[in-house]
Amino acid sequence: MPTDRESTEIKKSMAYDLFNILDTSTDKNQYTTEEIKALIRAYIAGADKA
Repeated sequence: MPTDRESTEIKKSMAYDLFNILDTSTDKNQYTTEEIKALIRAYIAGADKA
């Protein structure tokens, strides 16, 4: 089980990754709530496979 500090670092890393994904998606300027939820679900599913 990760320590509190490790858990915080993991959360920050995930947020940073998601920001980068959104920033590099040049085909859209705005995302709906549902699109962001789908992106987060896909990110989590991909992380579970690693």
